Amino acid sequence: MDKGVLHDALKGEVRRRFALETVSRDGAHDLGHVERVARHAVLLAAEEGADVTVCLAAAWLHDLVYLPKNHPDAASCGDRAAMEIPVVCGALGLEHHAKAIALAVSEHSFSAGRRPSSLEAAVLQDADRLDAIGAIGIARCFATSGSMGGALFHDEDPFAESGRPLDDKAFALDHFERKLLGLAAGMNTQAGRARAMVRQETMVRFLDHLRVELRSAPTRG
Repeated sequence: MDKGVLHDALKGEVRRRFALETVSRDGAHDLGHVERVARHAVLLAAEEGADVTVCLAAAWLHDLVYLPKNHPDAASCGDRAAMEIPVVCGALGLEHHAKAIALAVSEHSFSAGRRPSSLEAAVLQDADRLDAIGAIGIARCFATSGSMGGALFHDEDPFAESGRPLDDKAFALDHFERKLLGLAAGMNTQAGRARAMVRQETMVRFLDHLRVELRSAPTRG
């Protein structure tokens, strides 16, 4: 199937399924996120010699099941989405790719903590994590925290300089140290790592500016 036709078919199927969901997605896990991951996946697949069809389909389908990040079963979303893959692939004529797509989807999640066992799974994992860093990653971080009722940062110790335990469910800024700043070094592919390092610098500059602004802010009380 032509990649443009497949892209449109996958987008239509994902949009249809999202519209039927009973749980409202946060702004960080919407259709725009999925489409950006698909774009990253196609580029990385081409550079790394991975199966572009598998990577494109896996990217579009990786967030087919959504639970809020503070849900106790949030780490199972990848496995739950993978269970839906055979049905979707059957409807789109991708039966021969279903197993590889499901594997990539089941292994992509950061919270599940799995190492990818195929090149296509590595590409999807990198593509998804690229959208978690850089300027878009900063925006997504605060959107996710807001959806959980979290604060921007700890009022008295924003950067946890006192040694307080990090809590990225309560404070969005804690998520940088808990996860985001380590993603670039953990990329699986050379192409993913090169892109991630550029985005990493964007986050570091943001944190530097934030530190300056917070230190110059009027003292409360």
